[in-house]
Amino acid sequence: MQVYGVIVNISTFVQCCAYGVGQAAQPILSINYGAQKQDRIRKLLRYSFITVAVVSCVWITLTMSIPNTFVRFFMAPTESVLKIAPLIIRCYCLSFLLLPFNVFSTYYFQSVMKPGISFIISLSRGVLISGTLIMLLPVFFGSDALWAAMPVTELVVAFYIIYCMMNTARESTGNVLN
Repeated sequence: MQVYGVIVNISTFVQCCAYGVGQAAQPILSINYGAQKQDRIRKLLRYSFITVAVVSCVWITLTMSIPNTFVRFFMAPTESVLKIAPLIIRCYCLSFLLLPFNVFSTYYFQSVMKPGISFIISLSRGVLISGTLIMLLPVFFGSDALWAAMPVTELVVAFYIIYCMMNTARESTGNVLN
């Protein structure tokens, strides 16, 4: 349980980085969507995707390379915690590969007048898929599989987002994602 507290703290930092990208992009996306400036939307999406990719790379690199540094930062660990923490943190933090993209996408869909998709993404990440996996993975794959719930959740949600973005692009006259 102690390691989970560390993970929650790290995850909060990653999510805040993603919120920042989304909040910075949302008004610009909205204005250009309303003005039907598809070229500007495309350009901002490119910048946003690059930014969330950098955020992902930074956090995944840090959590994979120095997991016990985070443990020491957030608590005074015992030797047993330091022994189990790296595997748990590395498994859970794989979710950071897609988390910034998924969080950013909620802002994107709000900006292009698709709040329902944004709501589904948020609900799926926060409760539906993650909750289901948290209950089922340990039953079928053992207790350590619990830590894979968030990486699997983010992957499933990312596939849904890509599908929705492609459909949204087809609906718009300028095919935003091409």
